[in-house]
Amino acid sequence: MTKKMKTIYSWRPEKTFPRPERKQVLKLASAAAEVTGSGIRSLLSLSWVSEREMAEINQAFVGHTGPTDVICFDYRQSPDVLPETGEGADDVEVEIIICPAVAAREAARRSLPYSRELVLYLVHGLLHSAGQDDLKPELKRVMRRREASALRRLSAIFNLDAVFPCPPMDGES
Repeated sequence: MTKKMKTIYSWRPEKTFPRPERKQVLKLASAAAEVTGSGIRSLLSLSWVSEREMAEINQAFVGHTGPTDVICFDYRQSPDVLPETGEGADDVEVEIIICPAVAAREAARRSLPYSRELVLYLVHGLLHSAGQDDLKPELKRVMRRREASALRRLSAIFNLDAVFPCPPMDGES
C-alpha cells in the first residue's frame, strides 16, 4: 500500500492577507505535488510567513538580505537537519516557505492575479524538491516551462482565486 503524502500548513503573514480555507490549500498542495513529480511520500511542511520572518529566514539560511518569494528545504538530502514541527518532524521530507506580501507586490508588478503568484511559488518549491534547478539559463528555461505546465493543470482543477482570496488594496477595508 502506498503511503499518502500529508501536508502540515501554517498561515502567519501580515494580517492584511486573508487566510485561505485550510481544506482547499491542502487539496491544492497535494495536487501540486503530484503534477510536479515532487516525489514527496510522507510529509510536506507548507508555511506562509510575513516579510519580516521571510527576511530572517533568507538571511539565516541563504545569506541574502531582505524578504524573498519562496524558500524550499529538501530534508531528504540531509535527514539529520529535520525541522522541529511538533507534528511528526521525523517524517518531514520537504519544507516550503512562501511570503504572500512578496507575491502581492510581484503579481501587481506583472499584472497577474495574486492567487496565481502564490501557486507559482508553491510549484517552484515543489519543482526544486523534484530535483529541478534554475541556476543556469538553460535550466531556468526548462523550469519556467514546467512551472507554466503545472499552473495550467492546477488552474484547470482549482479556482485559484477562490483558494487564495486577493488581499484588500491600499485604502480598502
